Amino acid sequence: MEDYIITDRSKQNWLMAIVAASVIMFSIDYSMLNISLPSIAKYFNVKLVAVSWIPLVYLLIVTSSVLGFGKLGDLKGFKRVFMMGFAFFLIGTVCCALAPTVSLLIAFRALQSVGEAMFSPIGIALLTALLPEDRRGKALGIVALAQGVGFSLGPVIGGFINSHIGWRGIFCVNIPLGLVTAFLAAKMLPSKQRLSSELKFDLPGAGLIFVALSTLVIAMNSIIRMGFKNPKVLGCFAVSFIAFAFFIIREKRAPYPLLDLKLFRNRDFTFSNAAAFCATCLYMGSYFLFPFYLELVMRLDVSKTGLVLMSTPLMMVIISPIAGKISDRIGSRLLCSLGAGLAIFVYALFSTFTQATGVPLMVFNLLLAGMVMGLFLAPNNKLVLAHAPVERQGVASSVYKIALSVGSVFGIATFPLVLMKVMMLHASRLKVPISEARHMPELLMTGFHAAFIFGIVVSAATLVFSLLAKDKKK
Repeated sequence: MEDYIITDRSKQNWLMAIVAASVIMFSIDYSMLNISLPSIAKYFNVKLVAVSWIPLVYLLIVTSSVLGFGKLGDLKGFKRVFMMGFAFFLIGTVCCALAPTVSLLIAFRALQSVGEAMFSPIGIALLTALLPEDRRGKALGIVALAQGVGFSLGPVIGGFINSHIGWRGIFCVNIPLGLVTAFLAAKMLPSKQRLSSELKFDLPGAGLIFVALSTLVIAMNSIIRMGFKNPKVLGCFAVSFIAFAFFIIREKRAPYPLLDLKLFRNRDFTFSNAAAFCATCLYMGSYFLFPFYLELVMRLDVSKTGLVLMSTPLMMVIISPIAGKISDRIGSRLLCSLGAGLAIFVYALFSTFTQATGVPLMVFNLLLAGMVMGLFLAPNNKLVLAHAPVERQGVASSVYKIALSVGSVFGIATFPLVLMKVMMLHASRLKVPISEARHMPELLMTGFHAAFIFGIVVSAATLVFSLLAKDKKK
């Protein structure tokens, strides 16, 4: 194993820079696109429902195929899969910028997503497989910082480009960064690594997990619009459950499984992934609600709302590299637990807010929310991969990516659902039409309070899993 560890500090720094650049690339791309959807809908003269498939197809393919590409990295080499991913992503980006119809834009976005599904988990696996143990936490902290920078800058850059150039310009931003990063990766990334001893790729397993995860994402994404009892939603859940069942049966019997289920015998690996799922559910679910809270309850305009919401990712940018570096010295468990414990306090404070709550207190609490994720993400990522064998780093990184993606979808589905159900219940008691509820801050607050209390529950679950996931003994 030690033969593959990079000992040269300069090469270590190049590796971290290349992976960080790849993370900035896809995070800034994702956040720029979301703010551009109304412009795209207007340009093609289609409804927002049609363009909503642009981010959804991206999430579907990344979540559903990332495990297969992680396995491919273990079998064929991280550098090869990483470079292929960049090629797909850049080709898809150029095609998106030139797309003549919204249908082709969705198709080219799918091509882009295949690229990200290839290089994003491989980047993390490169860090954990090739860096010395005392540098991994710092490296993962830098990656978390890069993601925070991307998500912070994306809406700002996207808004400017939409106003002055047009939506096609957002796809051009990443082309020079992608080309430079791809050139550096081809030149600087080592080709040697410990490859998996398995001889074949489990194609049936890859197909089953793709069906299972994609139908799960569609079901969770449709709950708010259609309701849980809708036949399409129930059908997607049923297909997902059946596909997961067949996938597990397949993986137990396959001579060369896509996912070695023995990984989950390691309780620390399982608990740390569960903590990641809960933390991402908490962050993405509540962050989805905050623009509505600020605009409908606090009556802030869109520009002020954007500035207030920057508090959380900016704090993540500051805290993440510090937490990653500290985890190299004291381990990850304490930092993850500290972040989860702080989350309980943060959402307890959110649950006391009213329409009279001032902006300074809101910003303060959002800064604390950023500190929560800054303390948690890099140490937790390191903890997950520390409990996976070096020849399984690609698969382990993909499992972690799936935990984050499914946690995001689950959060974006459940937090608004809790808000809507409680608000509708109170509206019916007051005999107020639900269409008028959005104009009544007192009624809106009943839903937001319920969502924030749900956040306390999710925070507590994150804390429990963080305490159960122990650091790997040296």
